[in-house]
Amino acid sequence: MSNPSRPATKEHAAYQAIRSAIIDGRLVPGQKVSIRELSAMFDMGRTPITDAMKRLIHEGWLESVAGVSTHVAKLDLRDRYEYMQLRGAIEVLAAQLCAEHVTPEMILDFQHCLSVAQLAINSQNWVKAIEADIAFHRLCANQCGNRFLIEFYQQLLSQDERVFFRNIPDPDARIQSHDQHADIVAAIAKGDVAAAGAAAQRHTDTILLRLRQDQARIAAESTQESPLP
Repeated sequence: MSNPSRPATKEHAAYQAIRSAIIDGRLVPGQKVSIRELSAMFDMGRTPITDAMKRLIHEGWLESVAGVSTHVAKLDLRDRYEYMQLRGAIEVLAAQLCAEHVTPEMILDFQHCLSVAQLAINSQNWVKAIEADIAFHRLCANQCGNRFLIEFYQQLLSQDERVFFRNIPDPDARIQSHDQHADIVAAIAKGDVAAAGAAAQRHTDTILLRLRQDQARIAAESTQESPLP
């Protein structure tokens, strides 16, 4: 009798392999990829690679033009800024709802998440620190008690996970993010709805400022590289 979980396991392994290659730079933004090439690269069958690529396209890690090609998705900071404005507003609401409905069990979950992040920072495992960052935001949404927010936010975050990893070389961003998460948790633990929302808004404002700085830097670099008329 066949094992019905086996294909899913192979698909997950293929998904993780391709995703990790994008994160660590073996597959770079804009690079064309194919089922045949990825099968050879990771020594995996075509079926799990095909299924993994479909999932990665859905999540925004890959982009596909039907019948033409598939490539590693590029990052558009203009879209990212507008997206973060929306995600940030939702995160403020989630933090407020968590504070409104706080329980001891909720705080234990948050403290565990913060501890995992701190251990990653202490060991300078920046990929693990980013994964803990993502886990924190998912936890905040899942604990807020609003099922519509949870469903919508999960869709948003799954589309944006790849953007978190663009700051791997920036440990200061990871440390600052962790400290701001701790501020959010402290306000939630007190049941202070206003303070939780304000802390979440400061976190969003920090990310938006960093994005504006990235946009300005890229614009300046483009101007310097442009040929003289």
